[in-house]
Amino acid sequence: FLVNFSVCLRVRFFSQNYLGLRRTIANRVKKTSRGPNKVSLPRAISKLGSASRSQALQLIQGGRVIVNGRVERNPHRWVNLLADTIKVDNELLTKQPFRYIILNKPRGLVTSRADERDRATVFDILEEEGKGLAPVGRLDKDTTGLLLFTNDHQLANLLISPESGVEKTYLATVDRDVDQKDLQRCADGMEIEGRGKVIRTKPAVVKLKGQRLAEITLTEGRNRQVRRMFEALGYQVVDLKRTSIGPLELGDLREGESRDLSHAEIEQLRSAVARGDLHTTRSRSNAME
Repeated sequence: FLVNFSVCLRVRFFSQNYLGLRRTIANRVKKTSRGPNKVSLPRAISKLGSASRSQALQLIQGGRVIVNGRVERNPHRWVNLLADTIKVDNELLTKQPFRYIILNKPRGLVTSRADERDRATVFDILEEEGKGLAPVGRLDKDTTGLLLFTNDHQLANLLISPESGVEKTYLATVDRDVDQKDLQRCADGMEIEGRGKVIRTKPAVVKLKGQRLAEITLTEGRNRQVRRMFEALGYQVVDLKRTSIGPLELGDLREGESRDLSHAEIEQLRSAVARGDLHTTRSRSNAME
């Protein structure tokens, strides 16, 4: 009798654990499997315009995301954008229309939403207009000119990707007359120091606009690259302004002012990204003029 009772207890124990394991697996499969109208949680947060996918991953892991009333820390969770409710920092996410604005950034502002040293940022002048938007790339504190903001994170990631080769054009004023041989070195690609190592820049399009003024178009975006290139040649950049990004032009937008992109500009930018054609006629001309 005791043997049979012991066997029954064991069978019941393993049966309960087996059923519990099946329920756990079923719940996990339900959360992580695809289905109609479903996307991964990080992508859902990105599609709703709250953050990029990488930022969304950090939000999820930090316990700041709630799905259907419960904190969700599983980045592999699949959600239905039509049926599930998603909150970030207890704020309900709803689909927002994509917005694209450009700012003529003044000198003295850092390209960040908040600064640990309490310096003024580009969002201080954008105010409510910048809510929900993120800068596409950065300009250092002393550089002025064109800065693009959007909540279209997919497009932003394509624009800042090293593989995109998106052109960025700058006007650089230096502290002495520019030698044509030095401009040719910029055009051909040159060695500069960066983060403790020597790197070689890609060829650039360079045009002399005045004795101390040069226009330079790059297809890469290394930190403070234009300044470091001229410093390597013995110049100091006293003023630096970005005038274009791909097909977008700063035009006559005054410093400190911003505006929404026109429908034509948005379509032109999207078409250029889709074709992988972010090189304008500036790069198709001679590298040195």
